[in-house]
Amino acid sequence: MTGDKTKIMQLWRELCGDPAFVEENLDDVWAVQLGSCTEKLNLDWYERTRQRTLDRRGAVVNHPDYFWAAATLDGFDPVLNGPVEAKHVSGYEKFDVVLQRYMPQCHWQMECTQTRQCAFSVIQGGKQPTIEIVDYDKEYADELMGRALRFMEHVWNMTEPVVLEPRILEKITAGKDYNFTGNNLWATAAFEWLNHKEAAKKHDDAEEKLRGLIPNDARVCTGYGVVAKRDRALRVSIRAIEDDSGDKKPKRGHK
Repeated sequence: MTGDKTKIMQLWRELCGDPAFVEENLDDVWAVQLGSCTEKLNLDWYERTRQRTLDRRGAVVNHPDYFWAAATLDGFDPVLNGPVEAKHVSGYEKFDVVLQRYMPQCHWQMECTQTRQCAFSVIQGGKQPTIEIVDYDKEYADELMGRALRFMEHVWNMTEPVVLEPRILEKITAGKDYNFTGNNLWATAAFEWLNHKEAAKKHDDAEEKLRGLIPNDARVCTGYGVVAKRDRALRVSIRAIEDDSGDKKPKRGHK
């Protein structure tokens, strides 16, 4: 997403198995080793100050739609329902600059976990961690995954990747509070949202189970009124099968 040609080519050579590829040795890089040592402290401090327990520390999560994409989590906040990214950077950079640098990684984590928020916990120098909640931006995430897919196609075809222009996601700064009491549209939407929360959770849980049943080589899976299709970008979509009248009805015995 930053358009760094050197790093892009280095990753391409690694994934292609290029014998000229030499893995970078980070054992003697102080910043990397410092970040590794303070990661646990950072996450423990998050738990203490937020009064909640993180799980899935160090867990590898595969993307449900892309077999080639995965993320290693620093941690996962079940209350936020999103990953936690722990970083340690110098104390000389502005926080917004650091946030922009790790915006692709935060979105990659959200894509792989299929969540819509990520907690970005950053130690700047020796200061107490600053925690920023990053909201999922669909347009930015779509471009991120699109670029990743195009990169992987170059790996599969053994052709050098085309370097794209940098893509920066501008952060929206929230500064005002609004009370929508008395707004009829808000009242109706809020009522429906509250009354359908449990049904929406059951729907999401069922979709996750269906995705887990789809074989890696499947193009289309059908049964009991549901069809799952994998497009050319290897993304899976699930929808109800409609009969000729447009009604969504289960078709018994359909295979």
